[in-house]
Amino acid sequence: MPRAIGANCRLLMIPEATYGTAPAGDWLRMPFLSCDLGAEQPLLDADVIGVGSSRDPAAPFLDTVTVQGQAVVPVDLNNIGHWLRLLLGAPTTTGTSPNFIHSFGSGAAALPSNSIEIGYPDVPNYDLCTGVRADTLEIDFSPTGPATATFGLMGQGSTRGAASAGGTPTSAAYTAFNKAQGAVTRNGSALAQVTGARLTYANGMEMVRTIRADRKVEGVDPGIARATGQITARFADTTLLTQAQDNAPAEFAFSYAIDANRSLTFTLHEVYLALAKTPVEGPGGVEASFEFRATFNATATRMMTAVLKNQQAAAGYA
Repeated sequence: MPRAIGANCRLLMIPEATYGTAPAGDWLRMPFLSCDLGAEQPLLDADVIGVGSSRDPAAPFLDTVTVQGQAVVPVDLNNIGHWLRLLLGAPTTTGTSPNFIHSFGSGAAALPSNSIEIGYPDVPNYDLCTGVRADTLEIDFSPTGPATATFGLMGQGSTRGAASAGGTPTSAAYTAFNKAQGAVTRNGSALAQVTGARLTYANGMEMVRTIRADRKVEGVDPGIARATGQITARFADTTLLTQAQDNAPAEFAFSYAIDANRSLTFTLHEVYLALAKTPVEGPGGVEASFEFRATFNATATRMMTAVLKNQQAAAGYA
């Protein structure tokens, strides 16, 4: 009997026209590194007295279904746009073929939902999660290694079956970014001496639990959006230290770029830094790690903008 192995697993995704309803058609096959999205339904103890002749417990019962998890995906030129759409909403697209610019903005009043299927063809078994929304994004920058992003997901329901609901899946061309292509800027100028950075974006999603016969949540609603993170730099000048001491905002951008027409840039339009120590930990170089918080910027009319430049037409992320 075959056993499920990760190398043969598949992750399919498609936008939903109606929340919680999986559309028919040919889904998108997405590259990924790991995914633990799925349904959990805990057992609760029934502390009932008098149902037996001893102190042994009565049968437990199943509680509400919870669908959530994380997907770790490569930061690539085309497929990352589908994840950004799920996190931030549909982009505004400009440019002409073959070079398009997709601009995703934070703070959208309403966010889309997707159906996501995790397939285990060796068994075979297919876990279809519906009403899935992206709550969080975590992405880090360092001098070397593959570029990856972690998306925190929440859904409404999950069903399992022996056949895929994804039709004949389609795939976009796969061109990966890597961390050596990364850059960090402050107010439009390259920020020197950065050894690492981390960006976390959160939609503040809340699961809405109501009384339902199917034990599903009613939905997942967004709350206050937040963008936080950390910048670690060698202590070679006082640029970041002075900004933190003055409690003054600055615009920071974190990017990966292959060339002028193929890049991904996260711009935080108004960033405040926490004051950080400059500890001496031996004879090596001195580093300082600055925690940051981003806020709404009146000029940009948003907190964060993610700009993806690629050859994908506007309809691809609609």
